Amino acid sequence: MAPKPKPGTEEKTEAAKPKKAEKEKKSQKERKVSKKKHAKVKVWKFYDIGGEKIRRKNQSCPRCGAGTFMATYKERSYCGKCGYAEMKEKK
Repeated sequence: MAPKPKPGTEEKTEAAKPKKAEKEKKSQKERKVSKKKHAKVKVWKFYDIGGEKIRRKNQSCPRCGAGTFMATYKERSYCGKCGYAEMKEKK
């Protein structure tokens, strides 16, 4: 019969060794928090004031009608409700 080794002197097996490739997940408190909250919409940029009339800058959608406005991008105008898009000409 082989003598029993003293506690704490046992050899570590490969399964007990920590792996270097695995990262520990950070707790909720340690994670980065977004510093910038949602920006408020600058509504005054959507309108033109000419004389005594107020006019909306964006064009309305030809499919949906006068109540739905199209989003304007560099190369296109897009309606989020029906998906209609108009491409602008490149100069």
